[in-house]
Parts: sequence; C-alpha cells; structure tokens
Amino acid sequence: MDDDSDEMTQKVIQPFINNENVHFYKSNVAHISERTKKVRYAALINEALKHAKGEYITYITDDNQYEEERLKKMSSYLDENKDVQIIYSASKTIHIDETEMPIKTVERPAKKITNNAPCTIDHCSIMHRASVLPILEKRWNSYWDEDPQFYRIGDARFFWRLNHYWDFYPLDEILDINYITPHSIHAQLFAEEKNEFVQLLPPQRTCKELREDLRRKRG
Repeated sequence: MDDDSDEMTQKVIQPFINNENVHFYKSNVAHISERTKKVRYAALINEALKHAKGEYITYITDDNQYEEERLKKMSSYLDENKDVQIIYSASKTIHIDETEMPIKTVERPAKKITNNAPCTIDHCSIMHRASVLPILEKRWNSYWDEDPQFYRIGDARFFWRLNHYWDFYPLDEILDINYITPHSIHAQLFAEEKNEFVQLLPPQRTCKELREDLRRKRG
C-alpha cells in the first residue's frame, strides 16, 4: 500500500512489485489538505483488508522490520490455540537521528493477556484472525477508524475496537523492530515547531481517553 511515495522510494520498491505474491496499490493522494481529511494509513489498511484472503492478518510499515521466524511463530500459535483471536509479540523500538545513528532503544515485553491494549502495543507486533473483521465492520462501518482526530494513535483506536470483544495474548519474544526517525508522523506531531501537515490536523484524541473508556466497559 503506497501513499504517493517519492521517486527514490519507488525505485527501491520496484523489484518487489514484480513478485507474483505482491499486490501493489498506489493512492495518488499528494496534497497535504487531502492527507489530513482522514488517517491516511488507516484508509490504506482498510482498502487492503477488503482484498485480504488469508486466514490471519498482520501488519508491517516502511519503518518496521520483522525477525526471520516471526510469521511462522505467530501463525503457529494461532493454529494451536483456536480460542485465541489476537496475539502480540514483544518488540523493540529504536530511535535514530538524521544520520541514522541510534540514540535511544526501548523494548516492549509481552508478558500478559490484556484487555486494554491501546498505546501499550504497536500494530506491527500483532496478528489476528481475519474472522474478527466482519464483526468490527458491522458495529463501526469500518475496520480501522479513519477519523483524523486519531492520526497520532490510529493503531490504539483499532485496538480499542478489538478490545470490546477480545483479549490480546502474549508471545514474549522480540519479533519485530520499529525505527522512529526525525521524519516520522509521531516526530512531526511532537515537534515544537509544527509543520503545515500538523497545523491542518484537528485536535488529537489521547491514549488516556481510550484506556479509561475500556476500563469502564471491561473492568
């Protein structure tokens, strides 16, 4: 799923597009005003999920790296635990500077079953059954929430929806690495000097809201 990436990125991904297992989609959304009307990555994910045909769904972004055995280990867990709908792994986040040197590393463990996953897990660390998707769509008319109020915490909002029905089960092994760069959406949102993209966004909702709402509903 390509959200109108630049020419350099197009050259890098071109060899992979020719793989028969890859289905390439380009949004052609270029203007900033269009990008702030909805959560772009949520919109792309929703489009992808319409075409997904597998039994299990998992996510990866351009700033994330899977460990070699990740897909096998997580799918095997779901194969062996038919009552589990969602699994998450431990993960590592590496913050890098303009020269791509690491300046901070954070590890997220996966120790417990959780019914309150927002802002404690990254969406690149989960795998869920495709069978959960129709339930979400029936209730909210979409899988991921595209409301731009949730640009900063789009995956947390998705987890909020999932946690209305299912717990997240842990696999306590680091299976993905996430890189935070100075150009990432989160870096832009938290920067002292707000660029045009951030200025056009509505006020952002918070992790606290989502987590407190789930506590009220699920205890």
